[in-house]
Amino acid sequence: MLRPFALIPFAFRICTVLALVVKLTAAAPTIPTTASDNGKPNNPAIAKPATLPDMLSYQWNLADKEMPLLGLQDERLKLGFDHALTYRFDQLRFPIFQALAYDEERGHFVLPAFTTDGASHVVEFQLAEGKTYSAIEAADVRLVDNDSTKTIRTSDGARYVFVRYPDGEFRCAMIRESSGATLNFLYTANGLMLHGVVDATGRSVTFNYGREGIKSVTQTWMTNLEGFTKTWTVGEAPNDSEIKYAHTLNLKALPANATVRDYTADMAACDKLLASIFGGPNAVAGGNGFEPAGLAASYPLYRGDVYGDDGIQRRGHLSFAMHLYGSPDGTGDSPLYVPAGFVSHSPQPSPTDAVVTFYYPKLGNFTDVTLAVFHVNDFQISDEGDRVRIGNLGGPGGSSPLYRHSHIEFYRGNTGLPPLATRASLRIDPAKVFSSAK
Repeated sequence: MLRPFALIPFAFRICTVLALVVKLTAAAPTIPTTASDNGKPNNPAIAKPATLPDMLSYQWNLADKEMPLLGLQDERLKLGFDHALTYRFDQLRFPIFQALAYDEERGHFVLPAFTTDGASHVVEFQLAEGKTYSAIEAADVRLVDNDSTKTIRTSDGARYVFVRYPDGEFRCAMIRESSGATLNFLYTANGLMLHGVVDATGRSVTFNYGREGIKSVTQTWMTNLEGFTKTWTVGEAPNDSEIKYAHTLNLKALPANATVRDYTADMAACDKLLASIFGGPNAVAGGNGFEPAGLAASYPLYRGDVYGDDGIQRRGHLSFAMHLYGSPDGTGDSPLYVPAGFVSHSPQPSPTDAVVTFYYPKLGNFTDVTLAVFHVNDFQISDEGDRVRIGNLGGPGGSSPLYRHSHIEFYRGNTGLPPLATRASLRIDPAKVFSSAK
């Protein structure tokens, strides 16, 4: 159990805490400083650290899946609320917008925290053995250093995973409770700002930024199979707290050069069908040029065709291809299936990309089709009625080591795995294979 300030020398405590307070209140990257006419900051959060009442106003809801993920008592949030947005860390509170740091001079990892009475605190980890560090105040709180990933396990079995982002900072990417409840943290493409949080059921919290920091918070959740979204305004701006249906389109920002401008209800229905054909009960699919909404900031949301600067249309990664994930946030595992009816298949996954091919005289709306499933783990062939189990998802995600997926393509003819240069010309749109439109 972590005991605040127990074994840290007094002089170092004072210096470290003062530095932390300065960092939290004057240099937090999520709340940029702007000046008023008299030269003073006009964002009061810059000069006001979090307090215990503020921290207790924001409570994570991991139990009731039909309520928002984050409990927000007020319809309008205080400026600087991100300083007070914390998650429990053993007997302390961890401010989720802060990074895990490394003190090179002392060889210690340093994690900012708050005590239960709202005071700023620092958790230090010193080398114990190999790549394992233990908290100075509590030897049973451990940090494992795996180069680009650092994992902290607390005394109650909770795990906090920190990933190095492009600026070199280690930011929290996942929290997994001993009960199995999981929160995944999504960052902007450059990793500099926390974009949102998603749990294993797909509930999300999205932080919407303006010039002076976070201007609003949007949450999505499901109640009685109906999707909802609600936005809480930060500060004194006009507040629209209307609850309305949360279509996936609300979470998908499109690049200006995208050839497809809308993620439609038909596309969503098609992706749901593809997930039911190839994955387990919690699987989600992206077969219409869009990644699942739960991957939000950590993956490009649109990966279909785009127009180049020269006006020429170019294929995207998910143009006539699909991704299959085991959960809405992309981190879950799933059994992997293919439809029954193939007459031949490759004997084992290939040494590169772990791809298995299947040839079908007829598949869905098409005849003479080769199906290629990339990133197959635990390969097997097991009949299960209309589907055949071939293993589990096996591919790590391209922009986060926490993601797990398989990439699936369809080719015209009995091709096996075609050479890379010819695959684009042979591909069949997955959305057309299993839809009413050819």
